[in-house]
Amino acid sequence: MARPTKVLNPPAADGPYGRWWPLGVLLAGIAVTAALCAWSMRDNAGERRAELERRAEAFAQALAGRLQSYTDIIPGLRVFGAQGAPLSDAEFLRYIEAISLQQRFPGLALSFIAERVSDEGRSAWVAAVRGDRSHDPEGHLGFDIVPPGQRPEYMVLRHQHPTGQASFGYDLYDPGQHYRAAVEQAIASGRYVATGPLQLAADRDKPAQAALTSIVIRAATYRGNQVPATAEARREQARGVVGVAFHTAEMVQGVAPRELTAAARVVITDTEAERAGLPSRLYDSDDAAAVAAATLAPWRMVIRVADRHWSIAVMPRATAWWSDADDTTWVLLLFGLALSASLAVMTRTLTQAQRIANEKIRIGTAELQAEKAQLARSEGRYRMLFENTFDAVLRTDPGGRVLAANPAACALFGLSEAELRAAGRERLVDLDDPRLAALLAERERTGRAQGALTMIRGDGSRFECELSSSLYVDSDGQTVASMILRDLSQAQRAAAQRQQLEEQLRHAQKMQAVGTLAGGIAHDFNNVLAVVLGNAAMLQQDLGPAHPSAPALELIRLAAQRARALVQQILAFSRPQPEQRHSQPLRPLVEDAVALLRATLPAGVAFELALADEPLHVRADATQMQQVVMNLCNNAWQALPGGQGRLGVSLARAQDAQGQPCARLCVVDDGVGMDEATRLRIFEPFFTTKAVGQGTGLGLAVVHGIVAGHSGTIAVDSAPGAGTRVTVDLPLAEAAVPLAASAAAPAVAAGARRGSGQRLLYIDDDEVVALTACALLRRLGYRVS
Repeated sequence: MARPTKVLNPPAADGPYGRWWPLGVLLAGIAVTAALCAWSMRDNAGERRAELERRAEAFAQALAGRLQSYTDIIPGLRVFGAQGAPLSDAEFLRYIEAISLQQRFPGLALSFIAERVSDEGRSAWVAAVRGDRSHDPEGHLGFDIVPPGQRPEYMVLRHQHPTGQASFGYDLYDPGQHYRAAVEQAIASGRYVATGPLQLAADRDKPAQAALTSIVIRAATYRGNQVPATAEARREQARGVVGVAFHTAEMVQGVAPRELTAAARVVITDTEAERAGLPSRLYDSDDAAAVAAATLAPWRMVIRVADRHWSIAVMPRATAWWSDADDTTWVLLLFGLALSASLAVMTRTLTQAQRIANEKIRIGTAELQAEKAQLARSEGRYRMLFENTFDAVLRTDPGGRVLAANPAACALFGLSEAELRAAGRERLVDLDDPRLAALLAERERTGRAQGALTMIRGDGSRFECELSSSLYVDSDGQTVASMILRDLSQAQRAAAQRQQLEEQLRHAQKMQAVGTLAGGIAHDFNNVLAVVLGNAAMLQQDLGPAHPSAPALELIRLAAQRARALVQQILAFSRPQPEQRHSQPLRPLVEDAVALLRATLPAGVAFELALADEPLHVRADATQMQQVVMNLCNNAWQALPGGQGRLGVSLARAQDAQGQPCARLCVVDDGVGMDEATRLRIFEPFFTTKAVGQGTGLGLAVVHGIVAGHSGTIAVDSAPGAGTRVTVDLPLAEAAVPLAASAAAPAVAAGARRGSGQRLLYIDDDEVVALTACALLRRLGYRVS
């Protein structure tokens, strides 16, 4: 029988205080939620305040810039107002159109020139204005100074833009208004003078309203366009005043962003007028009757306007406490209250918030790293360009101290970068060069300069240099200059070399044209030779070898064959032929070149030819071998003084420096010879000892290239007054095996020697050649058409 099990009652799950945990968790959740909401709202309020201050500062800077742009109109007006001759309407309007006044300053209410007129000169002055028809053909017939009345002197608005306003002809010395004090202040001080808030002369009869509140910035004009040194002299020499006027509300509204005026009240006051107890309000973004009673602590900034100061106050509007709660705050509040009973959900909420924060940090870090990598790539590209450009580049401060130099600059000056930094402008630039001051002045005025300058290398030598320089502000906010230098002497040498290459190209094209011309002439000349040879052959057949004229006919035939061979040589040399190297005897190539050369030699040159009897086969291109012989012989006879002397060409079997059999070609002359320095440079391209225009310096360079390409060697022995010997060694090659002659060829030739009445059709474009060929064929027994 099983023992009975004792069952114990389990303890209460909540414990004695378990029922209070939900309330505690709820209260704790509410407390945490309230604290987080308060923090979020305080943070939002701080961001809103900071954003408002940034907008206010940007607005103040934009307003200062707009005021400065309006003030910049005055110098041009001042120049026009100081002219000795009266300024016409057309001249004033041309100036307004030239500076695009209407397009650039849409908020400008008035720009004007007022002239000082004495009571004695009033009548003549008014008559001159009425008769000014430079713009309006009718002039100003009803013009007069207003308000009427006699005064010792007047300050009359003579020119103004826009035209047609009620202030035209208005006297600023009107005793019924308060404009004269500001005019007198501008004349006495000689500086720009701004007024406090006022209504313009054109609006003087209108009721006071905020939209008409304006200021005027004036400057006096003086005889000679110079400001006198003393106040008495300035009053004595004053010609009048010029200035600009604008409605402050219209100008400020064109600058103030809508977001700023929606979030804050903007009030601008004139500081000097406020201290003097005068009306000082220039602008108020709120209607005076609807100004909010409660505003927060204002943000203030003072800007300068001519000789006065404007105080800008930006006062944030008072808002309800919940206005600082954004969507995140409301979500946090609702979820905190709803889920405070569950600690797990709260933990999940906090974890999600942390994840979002970490994601933002990750994205921000990735963006920062990407920007850093982009900056590194950009600096790497700049460094690559700076280090590898062929132009010399210097980075300097405006005083001439070198901050950095690229390798091209070091090579140009022959100094290291550290030495260039230590040298500065005094050691690198010829300070006596008169162009230096002009270049520095131009760079100071425009920020850029370009021209030529004499520079000094590290060894003290001077050279002409092309310079381009510009000023800029680096990342540290410092003004620095970049300089790009090019050695003009190197550029001139490169230009001379390009010109020489162009001349050689033109010469090559001319030679190509000669070859084409020679081909055309050879065709016609061969036709003539064909007729001579054909008729000579027929005469020899008719007369027989015993005829007294037979020797003369044989000489005619030989001369015609020699002429034909000469034409073939000219064609082979002048026409460009593809390089074809094969084993062939060298002697026939030398003989063909010499035969062509004989016709060009002066009569005073004694030509000696000694060629080996053996064929001396070499693997070569025939045209290039003939070019070698021609170039060497031309150089040799041109070295003979006065075209008188001996020129020898020899060809024989020999052994080269390695003891291998070779074909040795020697060209010898007894000309002026060469010294050792000249002999070492004769194979350099473009090197020549001839006068300008008499040689290209390419003949021996071409010979050297051809010989080296044929695995040969070339040596030169020469001394001044002892002539020159040029020796060319070419390796020997096996003789090419000729193709076996066809056994059937003699039989065919023999069968075709005589005809038996066969019909032939002969076609030729030369009538004489056709007649000669037909006669020869008929003698052989053919019937020819």
